[in-house]
Amino acid sequence: MNTMTHAWLTHLGEQAEHARLQHLDLLVDASNLDYPLLAHLNESDQRPDVAKLLEGTPEEAIAAKGPLLIRVSLDQLDHQAWLDGLLASKNAHQHLLALLSPWPFTQLASHLRHCTQAEWNDGRGSGLLRFYDPRMLVPTSEALDPHQIWFHAPIIAWHWRDRDRQPRSLPGNLMRPAELPSPLPVLQLTRAQMAGLLAWSAAEDYRRSWGVQPQDYGMAQQEPLMRHLMHGQLAANREGLYDLDQRDTFIRAWLAKNSPVAPPEETAEVWA
Repeated sequence: MNTMTHAWLTHLGEQAEHARLQHLDLLVDASNLDYPLLAHLNESDQRPDVAKLLEGTPEEAIAAKGPLLIRVSLDQLDHQAWLDGLLASKNAHQHLLALLSPWPFTQLASHLRHCTQAEWNDGRGSGLLRFYDPRMLVPTSEALDPHQIWFHAPIIAWHWRDRDRQPRSLPGNLMRPAELPSPLPVLQLTRAQMAGLLAWSAAEDYRRSWGVQPQDYGMAQQEPLMRHLMHGQLAANREGLYDLDQRDTFIRAWLAKNSPVAPPEETAEVWA
């Protein structure tokens, strides 16, 4: 484990102790994770609590590859060794959210499972809300309306490492389970909320297909670049451009006009 990762893990432990918690909860996006997560968990003599959040949802068939909630006891050496291995794996920062929560594990898992399901277009559309992807937590949180703040109810704070591998955090809105409506309302997304979330996804696709780098636009880091690309997507929405070729042409012109440095002229290619 490198020095930055060790420092981040130490900080998480200190934050948990400050919150008088004896555990740390991890939300792991197991899709395309380059680490045998469940196999290593099953080999542990002191297996931590694990919940597959997509069990009991329309996406149950991919539950083993979906988000997994794992409660790590801070005083269990086996848990620490397993966590060290996970954090040392390739691109673990792209798959891992840590959260501080005093809620009982079963209630926490049930709440987060509910939050994976969203509806839009007045209930005519529904699907998976990938807030558990560290890249999508902030966009999801920014999209929520004030009456949807129950989303953060189990959480003291979220922690993760961003695209630049820098530590980031987001405060929750801690409430007792009894303070929430029962049952919880469906997470209904308005057209504006959907447009914002889809803009982030489209920006990620644009970055990958064009091989975009921060220095191409006079920026130093990936995170401000992604927000800039997202604003380009929203500008294309305002112009009503949905043909992919026309949209890409417009966005490149928008970026050239609105960036500190105009992007280089090049053709699109697929990036992993």
